[in-house]
Amino acid sequence: MRTVFLGTPWESVEALKVLHEDPFFEIVSVITSPDKPVGRKQVVTKSEVKVYAEEQKIPVEHTEGKKERYIEILKKYKPEIVVCKAFGEIIPKEFISYPKYGCINIHFSILPKYRGAVPIQKAILEGEKETGITIMLMSEGLDEGDILKVFKEKIREDDSNISLRKRLVEKGNTVLIPTLMDWINGEIVPSKQDHSKATYCWQKETSKERAEIHWDSYEPEYIERMVRALLPWPIAWSMWNGKRIQIFDAEILSCNEQGLPGELIIKNDSLLFKTKEKGKCIKVNELKVEGKKRISATEALRGGTFAQAHSKPDSV
Repeated sequence: MRTVFLGTPWESVEALKVLHEDPFFEIVSVITSPDKPVGRKQVVTKSEVKVYAEEQKIPVEHTEGKKERYIEILKKYKPEIVVCKAFGEIIPKEFISYPKYGCINIHFSILPKYRGAVPIQKAILEGEKETGITIMLMSEGLDEGDILKVFKEKIREDDSNISLRKRLVEKGNTVLIPTLMDWINGEIVPSKQDHSKATYCWQKETSKERAEIHWDSYEPEYIERMVRALLPWPIAWSMWNGKRIQIFDAEILSCNEQGLPGELIIKNDSLLFKTKEKGKCIKVNELKVEGKKRISATEALRGGTFAQAHSKPDSV
């Protein structure tokens, strides 16, 4: 079956591999984000999907969001089905309605909850107990299409965006082909979403600015979830002693120390930050001080980085 794949990051590559290795699906082209400058040196870099596609001699196309490019791609490749995972562009109606078996999207939440760009991070931030994978038909609206199948996944208490995403990718790899085959064979009746129950999550919710910890207003449980949800980027952070501290691993710890929210405490060889809730501190296990390398809290204390115990934060 003539198949066009849409996607950009590493998780998209995993879905593309599954399709490419299945003899039923002929990947006639991939559409991915254009090459872009990355890092401090602004090195022009290809997307992970483009790298894989070129290795496999699969034609690569860029649209830059232009409707006419989508139409050109349809005329050139005549796909019977389109599969999308983490692409990042608004796709025109003409493209969505063209393939005989539609445009299929793989979304990492239980729709209609958490439509949008950062559903895994949002589920962790909100303290959800489960999430999942929704395989759906694409529509003009953001993640509003009819649902083919939903596969649920429990969120563990220690799950980060990294660990949970990895499990969802692995699960997605096992359910994608069977779901597509059931759909193609007419064994699935799509179900409508209840739009009245829809919630949304936006990329800006995981921006560097939104990753700052506000000790005087955030509950300690939320701060701990921030640390897990904002890995590997942008990383939960706080200002201390004129420098930004990024926190990679933390836990809630009972403490009876006096102090203001966000105040740094060193106790029993542990690095603690006071929270707004009496009797609860955030114990930092791994961190990175601006201008230094990522290290454990134990290493930081040995090195004298936090010699000033009971120091007030720059801001709360």
